[in-house]
Amino acid sequence: MRDGRFRLAGTLVLLLLLAALVFGWRQAAAVQQERTAAQAIARAAWTSQGDKNPHIAAHYGMYVFKPSGTLAFLDPGADPYLGVTLKLQAHEQELPQDSAAQDATAIDRFGQLSAAAVLQLLVPLLIIALGFAMWSGERERGTLRLLAATGVKPPRLLAGKVLGLTVALALLLLPAVALAAVTLVAGVESGAGLRLAALVPVYTAYFGVVVAVTLVASALAPSSRAALVALVGFWCATALIVPRAASDLAARVVPLPTTAQLTETVHEAIAKGLPGQPREDRIETLSKALLKRHGFEGAETMMDDALLQGIELQAEADFENEVFDHHLGALMARMDRQEQVAQWAAALSPFLAIRSLSMALAGTDFAHHRAFQHQAEAFRRGLVQAMNDDFAKNAGAAGWDYKANRKLWQQAKPFSFQVPGVAWVLAEQRVAAGMLALWLLAATAAAVWAARRMRVT
Repeated sequence: MRDGRFRLAGTLVLLLLLAALVFGWRQAAAVQQERTAAQAIARAAWTSQGDKNPHIAAHYGMYVFKPSGTLAFLDPGADPYLGVTLKLQAHEQELPQDSAAQDATAIDRFGQLSAAAVLQLLVPLLIIALGFAMWSGERERGTLRLLAATGVKPPRLLAGKVLGLTVALALLLLPAVALAAVTLVAGVESGAGLRLAALVPVYTAYFGVVVAVTLVASALAPSSRAALVALVGFWCATALIVPRAASDLAARVVPLPTTAQLTETVHEAIAKGLPGQPREDRIETLSKALLKRHGFEGAETMMDDALLQGIELQAEADFENEVFDHHLGALMARMDRQEQVAQWAAALSPFLAIRSLSMALAGTDFAHHRAFQHQAEAFRRGLVQAMNDDFAKNAGAAGWDYKANRKLWQQAKPFSFQVPGVAWVLAEQRVAAGMLALWLLAATAAAVWAARRMRVT
């Protein structure tokens, strides 16, 4: 507490952290309010579309909007770079559009101030500033020899220094944790408290890694200056260089098709069919399966034309769904492999591990984006099937002239994204969690070894 460096640096970091929390909360609340309002407008547009054929209504479709991440005010993660608007309609499976980054200014490319950025980048620098001379400074002043002469064992001294840094960090971070908790009580959706509770030990482990590495460098370096240079180099390598290299490596190891290439491939498959499955043959097979399921197998000539057309429309929709599952599923799988490459790269950088875990627990990573897409697609398929079923059951002799009304539109329940639980998040992030745990174990063992082996003079 008497150290002027701690008072100055700690105050600056605390102010930045609190400002990031307040700004992030206001920004996340405004974004969520905008998306909720847009969803209400889209719902009203669907229910008030007027009388029309149900299949035409399926073509008309509806828009859904991805809600903000559960703890987006703490860590916006990848949300600004992922689409939020999705149109659900017959014969099309689209990818979310209109990411916030599309409208961002040039200055936004340097990153936004967020609580996660302060915790992941600036707090480690504060730890380095406070701890780089904890061993080497005492050796240079001659007090380390006096401590050794008292018979106090190095592990006990190490524990004291770790405790000192831990208490200093706790004094700095506890106000921010309290503010985040108050924000949750003020109105963030249920389940956020459990995610915040999971974030606390995750960040504690990350800071533990930095503390241990700092004490290793201070114990082994010939001087405090050398320890500081080594630690700043470690921070630059793990927080700046390795993450960029991991991103480039993932893009090279698992390349992705362009949007134009993907669109062309999907449209060609819809027109011709998947490899080994010509379009018309597959639709005929699906039609027969639907006829059998509804008990009309072999009685096509006796069926009402509208009912037969409704079944054929659903068979065509099922075929298109198979095409979408094949090609978009392959795209999602490649993106998942890119994520896995980045998580395994955390073996070279604890920053990659904490960044991945923080985004995941905040609900702003790609896995949550993928979950939104899956739920929205399931909703789209149910909506299209409901429209086709109504056409098949009620069109009768009117055929394509049959029109449904507002009563049918209101039967379609509003789309609601069900946020996955913490257990699902941890399962998705098991590699990153494992890497962070390994970093903590290795750094702690290295700190104990360095305390035993360091010179006292």
